[in-house]
Amino acid sequence: MASVQLSTAAVLIVLAIASIAGTSVAQDDQTPVVRIGRLGSVMGTMGETAWTGRPIYKFFNVKYAEAPVGRNRFRPPRSVRPWTGVMNATVPGRACPQRRTLSQDDPDAEDCLTLSIYSNNLTGNRPVMLYVHGGAFVVGSAERFGPEYLLEKDIVLVVIQYRLGTLGFLSTGTKSIPGNAAMYDVMESLEWVSRHIRSFGGNPREVTIFGESAGGHAVSAMLHSPRVREGLFKRAIIQSGTLFMPWVICQDPTEGAYEIASIIGCNMTTPAEIDRCLKNASVRDLVLAQDEHKKNEFSSPGYPKVAGACITVGGAYGNQSFMPVHPRESTYFRDVEIIFGMNSQEGLIFFNEYFRYALNSQPIEFDSHWDFLEFLKTVNIKFGSGAFVDAVVGYELLSKATWEEMDRANFSEIVPLFIDVAGNLALKYGSVEEANRFARALPGQVYLYNFDYVGPPSPVTPGFPYDFPNTVGHGDELKFLFPMSNVLNEEHTQMAKIMVGLWTSFAITGKPQADNVMPWPTVSRPFGPYFRLVNPPEQKEYFVNELTNSVEKARGPRKPSSSSQTSALLAHCNDLLLKRSNVN
Repeated sequence: MASVQLSTAAVLIVLAIASIAGTSVAQDDQTPVVRIGRLGSVMGTMGETAWTGRPIYKFFNVKYAEAPVGRNRFRPPRSVRPWTGVMNATVPGRACPQRRTLSQDDPDAEDCLTLSIYSNNLTGNRPVMLYVHGGAFVVGSAERFGPEYLLEKDIVLVVIQYRLGTLGFLSTGTKSIPGNAAMYDVMESLEWVSRHIRSFGGNPREVTIFGESAGGHAVSAMLHSPRVREGLFKRAIIQSGTLFMPWVICQDPTEGAYEIASIIGCNMTTPAEIDRCLKNASVRDLVLAQDEHKKNEFSSPGYPKVAGACITVGGAYGNQSFMPVHPRESTYFRDVEIIFGMNSQEGLIFFNEYFRYALNSQPIEFDSHWDFLEFLKTVNIKFGSGAFVDAVVGYELLSKATWEEMDRANFSEIVPLFIDVAGNLALKYGSVEEANRFARALPGQVYLYNFDYVGPPSPVTPGFPYDFPNTVGHGDELKFLFPMSNVLNEEHTQMAKIMVGLWTSFAITGKPQADNVMPWPTVSRPFGPYFRLVNPPEQKEYFVNELTNSVEKARGPRKPSSSSQTSALLAHCNDLLLKRSNVN
């Protein structure tokens, strides 16, 4: 992010006043200038909110850390140094390196550790919402998440960028490349907000960190890491993410890192030589190698252990590592208020990944229900159910498949079953587990939701031919928090106002509330109560009912089975599994 020297007399006068006051100025100017303590000054631009036209002061891509290049590649970030002149923050800047940016000839591609700040009162003392974008830890940027909805309420919005893929997560198990660089980026952005957000009208003692998908995993990591300083945030919202998802924690980071190094051509003999080669590799090679490694893992037997896009537990620094032990082995619970939640058809995007990478986007024609059973077992393994897989498959057949569907074994007909299986294993089980753990440790501080409002379609699964009506997929709630779609009709806008009200009131008071919405109860026992986020929201009691959401949407809610029907289906499942074990 290059600084530019502004030369107009008007801006120089404004800057001189800002330097004397040491604070924000010219709130009605189309190019507001803010002095950030001893760091320097930034020039932003103006906008307005979507529904009432409130003014918004926008400052895009302000640096919070120095470029992590050279020997600092793969290492925790260094705090940004003061700059001279006025930093131009009027337009969105570069995203962190990812596949879609590789065609750009940008020698400064890794200089991407920035945050965007949005406020409508530069001299206020308002609660802060810091958003961490998603994208499977390999794609995404701050640019897509604008303030036009959330700034209808009295908060300051900060949207951060962090290193992605190999540059943010690669670990060779050494002190040179220990892993988790991107998580240290998130920590540094929180430290920057703690030091400087007052310059933009924010209160550093009232910070809510929230994120979706990979951003939700990052928020979960901030809750569990002992390296995150107490007091950096007061509340958290985790949307479709958790450290308890199987793939989020690296299964074998060193093995995958060495495969990525081999793809690049780093065929050295010692760890030090491999580390040196990786630090000198081009950004393009690092990004493309991780993508090839991912395809190899999804196409191979067993659970896909994708490196360069997951959080490393333990490592070279032992107890001083970012995540010394898996959260399941820890008794530490950060004392904050938390919202956990997910969407009904989360499994669509996850099963689509398997459909694309392992099946080459081609459906399977099952010759018999034995083939169907074997494929269901493979899907379970691919999404993390390595132990007791046959028993889990039996339960899934009982809870999600009818006798007739099992006999027909038609791929397109039972795709909803695969979507539920993939979504439950890849996300929902882990999210509810984390919510239950925190609710037990922090009574009255944890909220749970399932988002099931059908809005404008989102092309999150391009090329997947088996979508079905009323799908609410991964990330579909985001268009009701950020202006990502220009097709919100009046009904959809009502839902957006409910979501904005719930999210911002939680950031302001610790209690999610919205106009004409019933009180949202905290989780007080396993799996409930929770909110089903539709219009209007509904209170439900037992989240387990959400685990068959896709198959119920596809064919309508199932009537309760009689005890004789249940016994017959269980016997049939057991017979299938017994015959399969005899064949082996």
